[in-house]
Order: sequence, then structure tokens, then C-alpha cells
Amino acid sequence: VPEQYVEQPKPPMYRSQHDPSAPVTGSTFGTHGTTQLHGAGIVKKRGAATFGPSNKTNPNPQTYLKRGAPLELPAPTAFKYRDASRKPSVPKVEDRPVMGIQTAKNFITANAVEAILQVPQGLGETEPDYLAKADYGKVPEYLGQVKEEIRRENDMIDAYVMEMGRAQGAVEEPGEELIEMSAAERSELVRALKRKWDAVNAKYQKMAHTVKLDTVGKVKRKEGMEKELVQIEADIERLERPGPVYVSS
Repeated sequence: VPEQYVEQPKPPMYRSQHDPSAPVTGSTFGTHGTTQLHGAGIVKKRGAATFGPSNKTNPNPQTYLKRGAPLELPAPTAFKYRDASRKPSVPKVEDRPVMGIQTAKNFITANAVEAILQVPQGLGETEPDYLAKADYGKVPEYLGQVKEEIRRENDMIDAYVMEMGRAQGAVEEPGEELIEMSAAERSELVRALKRKWDAVNAKYQKMAHTVKLDTVGKVKRKEGMEKELVQIEADIERLERPGPVYVSS
């Protein structure tokens, strides 16, 4: 079945909004060759369009300096310095200085009297002496307040932990009691844990360079050492934390 042909309507002809008969002002189009377009290369000049109106009289192009015409220069005048404060003139050869003038002034005494009566000049700004401050070498008050708040929080946490431990101990084992660990025991335990950490870390470093873990035993040994090191570090941090440590009797 042949398709029906539908003719597309033509769009309207394009017509420029500009005047086609106006000269192409200021354009270089059409200035080359034998055929010159009307108005090509012509620039329209508008008076005072860029710099504003002229406040001085423009020179007359007809009154230029012609050949053989004398130069019209202003009449010569005597030269004078603009500044009136000039240095004194150089003495002449005939001038002689005044000789034989003496004075009875005692310059030593005069200088001593002048130095005694002289008003002391204002001293410049000096750097502050922090060693002379009233609170030098003293702990600021706000640090004491911070320490007191930390101590109260630690006491409250310790009391809560003690009560929870006692409650759990009473439920699990009625006869068990919590005893505070002494400072010497804590220090000895921390040193023992550090020695143990060094020993485990030495074994771990020997196999840390092994990239190929081809057996299950190697993987488990490495993971076990890593967990043991993390646990020892956590125990050391817990023991070195300020506050009492309680152990079951």
C-alpha cells in the first residue's frame, strides 16, 4: 500500500532586523581589492564619546612652524631659586676668621650640672618579666578543680564496681569477699605482665615476616599471639589506671 505523501510547509524567509542599506561602518570587510563596498572602512566619530568634552583649545593645524620662520621664545629672565632657604655662600679669599677668642667656661662642671638637672627620658616598653608574677610557679586553680572532679568520678565508679562485685559474689558465692590490691602487688603484677608481653612479642616477631601461611597451625598460632598481646596490653592499662583494684579472696 503506497504511503500518502505529506508536503512539509516551508518556514518563512529570514529577514534581518538591521537596515541592509546602511554602510558597514568601521569594518574592514570589502576594503581589499578593486571593488569597494559603500561605507567600508568608515568609522563614525561621536563628539566627546570616550573622554568627555575638551576643556582646552585644540591646536590649529594651519598654524604650524614653517620653514624660515623665526622662533618666538619668551624673553629671558634672571634665574632664581624657588626655595628661599639657601645655604650661606662660600667665604671669599679676603675674608679672615676671627682669631684669639677664648672662653672661661668650665665644661666639666657645666656638663655635670646639666646631667644632674636633666629630666630623665621616658623608658621604652620592656618585655614583661614573667618570673616576677604573683602566681609564678603555682598550679592554676582550674587544674585543682579538674582533678577534684576526676577524683569524685573515680570514687563513684569504684563504689559502683564494688557494690556490683559484692552483689554478684553474694549471688554466686556467698562466702567470697573483695580485697583491695596493694600498690606493691599491682606494681609487681604490671612488671610480670610486661615481661610476659616481651616474651610473646619476641615469638611473634620471629614469624611476623612470614608472608605465606600455608598451614592451619601457622594461622592459629599467629592469631593466638595477636590476641594474647592485645589482652596483656589491656590488663596492663587496667592495672595502671588510677583508683583501687579489687580481687576476690
